[in-house]
Amino acid sequence: MVKFILLIPLNYNDGLEVPEEIFEGMLDEIFSLAEGFTVLPKVRGAYLMADGSKQVDWSSPIWITLEESMIDALKELVGSFAERLGQESMYLERTEST
Repeated sequence: MVKFILLIPLNYNDGLEVPEEIFEGMLDEIFSLAEGFTVLPKVRGAYLMADGSKQVDWSSPIWITLEESMIDALKELVGSFAERLGQESMYLERTEST
């Protein structure tokens, strides 16, 4: 099993809050792929946008473990989240754990 940490933004780049049903729908999609997840308390971070501006976000860290064979599917899923949320990129970290 491989562990990943995904940060899901809680607001769109214009500051509007991501509706709870959209966030929960993304969690449902993660569950369908990985058969489980852990949601951690929200975190704050900053990102340099392509236009040079600083974007400060609150995000929800999600821990995911899945089989090595599912990694490409996870990357595709995260890409679809980025598109739906209007993100230039999203944080996805592969970690080493047992």
